[in-house]
Amino acid sequence: MFSIAICDDEKAICAQMEQIFQTYRDRGIATEVFYNCEELFDSLAQGAYFDLIFLDIEFRQMNGIDVGKKIRNELHNDCVQIVFISAKQEYAMELFSVRPMNFLIKPISQQAALHNLEQAMALSKLYDSYFEFRFDSENYRVPYGDILYFESTNRTVSIHTKYGEKILYGKLNEIEKRAPIYFIRIHQSYLINRCYVTYWKADEVEIARQVKLSISKSYQKKVRQILLQEQ
Repeated sequence: MFSIAICDDEKAICAQMEQIFQTYRDRGIATEVFYNCEELFDSLAQGAYFDLIFLDIEFRQMNGIDVGKKIRNELHNDCVQIVFISAKQEYAMELFSVRPMNFLIKPISQQAALHNLEQAMALSKLYDSYFEFRFDSENYRVPYGDILYFESTNRTVSIHTKYGEKILYGKLNEIEKRAPIYFIRIHQSYLINRCYVTYWKADEVEIARQVKLSISKSYQKKVRQILLQEQ
């Protein structure tokens, strides 16, 4: 079951999005609607699980950005994909700290909603696929969804994950060929998981609020296109 939360105080928006996702019922899609951020956060805090949240930004009390930060920082939920929605555009660059999958402007088209659903379903598979390797006669399997970035140094590659670091002998070029599409090359030495980008500028990217990595000049145009691409 792939579970979607829709959080918006406009009942018409919620009804529209529920109707859009009706076409995916036969693929195991379930939706739940919340009309304020407090209800959504309380549900998550009590153990509710969602793969994808469509979250409006403008609310009278706790706004969407605030609840997004609480989901990441207080509930330590890095797996759920968040798509912010708003009638205004000026929020776009504020949202990197929440690591949203996307930011949509109202009115939301069926095409945009379904495209983001497809993306989130593909991302959820990161936790069903593993990077497998051998080091010092031991075998390892790391979910791609837990990997922040790969770093190449001489003949070794460090795998930086949410839970620590592992090392293997190998070449970053070969790892890049095996990695899912959400891993992007930013430097001769770095292959990053774009899901954990919290901030970036022309020559630098921040990963999971932990480390800043250089974007080499030869990759800057491509990285910019990927991080700014319209969904």
